[in-house]
Amino acid sequence: MSKKLPYLEKLESFSRPTALGFSAVLHSYKHDGVVLFALAKGNVCQDDVHVRIQSPCLFGESFGVNSCDCGAQLSQALQAAATAEAFLLIYLSDQEGRGHGVETKLRAVEKEANLGLSMPDAFRALNLEFDKRSYGTAAAIIKDLVGNHSICLLTNNPKKVEGLEDFGIEAKRIAHVVDNPTDECRRYLRSKRDELGHLLPADL
Repeated sequence: MSKKLPYLEKLESFSRPTALGFSAVLHSYKHDGVVLFALAKGNVCQDDVHVRIQSPCLFGESFGVNSCDCGAQLSQALQAAATAEAFLLIYLSDQEGRGHGVETKLRAVEKEANLGLSMPDAFRALNLEFDKRSYGTAAAIIKDLVGNHSICLLTNNPKKVEGLEDFGIEAKRIAHVVDNPTDECRRYLRSKRDELGHLLPADL
């Protein structure tokens, strides 16, 4: 039996142009006091629409840090949207630091950078699980905008697919590997592959 979807308060929806040459509708929602976003291009209420669920990464998305793949994944998702007839990008604003928040992430990154730890080991050194994210709010947004249709999810993380399936979303995985990662980013990707089960190339 599927889990019950969380209640979302739907806020505003409006169309805006993007730097990649397409217009998209920005939908906003509120859950537990946090505003979440979905960027929809075209008619997303159909089978097998491509969907990207993005967790915030201040360093990678805003500051250009390239020791992780977060900023590149967001950029590649938007580029994919530019060439697709329909695309849905869900931005879960409450998932910075894999659900732990930005302050805890700062402590983990400090250990990663100064002690040479992998990011999973940095969280373990803080006696924290590496990833406490859940995908109920993403599933609720998908149900609101896509309905009962199946989706194609751009991700290397099988737990995202499982997390949506727990809420009754039929999701097919599409690999979302970034192009030309830096050496430090390769190290990060290898830790996600070898320690966390992400589906990434063997030759990283």
